[in-house]
Amino acid sequence: MPADPNILSSLGLDSLIDDGQFGRDQEENLRDPTGARVVFAAVEAMRSLHDVVENERLGAWRVAMQATGHICGRSIASDLELRLGALGKPALAALPLEACLVLIERSFAIHGWGRLELDLAYAAQYGLVLARVEHSFFVEALPHATDFVDPLIAGMLQGFFEHISGQSLGCEEISCIRHPVTGSVSPALCTFAITAPERLATIRAQLGNATAEALIARLCS
Repeated sequence: MPADPNILSSLGLDSLIDDGQFGRDQEENLRDPTGARVVFAAVEAMRSLHDVVENERLGAWRVAMQATGHICGRSIASDLELRLGALGKPALAALPLEACLVLIERSFAIHGWGRLELDLAYAAQYGLVLARVEHSFFVEALPHATDFVDPLIAGMLQGFFEHISGQSLGCEEISCIRHPVTGSVSPALCTFAITAPERLATIRAQLGNATAEALIARLCS
């Protein structure tokens, strides 16, 4: 049950995030609508960063990037609220949830992280939101990785949803193109589960050894 992409038009928010949002200042630096400087990262730069961090300490990539993503996700939400306020619109928490989902999906696409689709099918009954990412930047940047490669995206989703919900949440990547489960078909998308941290703790030991479908069933049991 993906969010309706037309909801932004109905709320007069269609121009809040668009492809023409970046501009250049007098020094030719790229700026976003809030005036913050934007620097694009090449896949080679991200690949080099990953290799240096992992060579320094195995497993540090996941910890550091998820923490970075968490701060980034909250920052994305804060920046959106500034822009909503400038348009005389209510804060994110006062918008329909579907509108918030479309805003973060567009933000991911425009910033090049990948094609994000959020799924609320399990939200009402189980308090579980699923996120699926196609064409992940990290999947492309880290072709030789054998572990889950998207901790930054997991952190971003956690931070954004904590901001709009006002609750302490967790987010785990439960399947990754770069780490297919032995004996199963390689996933076509990277899948993330967003829910209460204590619920995610019940599946953490199975990450990388069970399919996304099996882990979702466990979270909904």
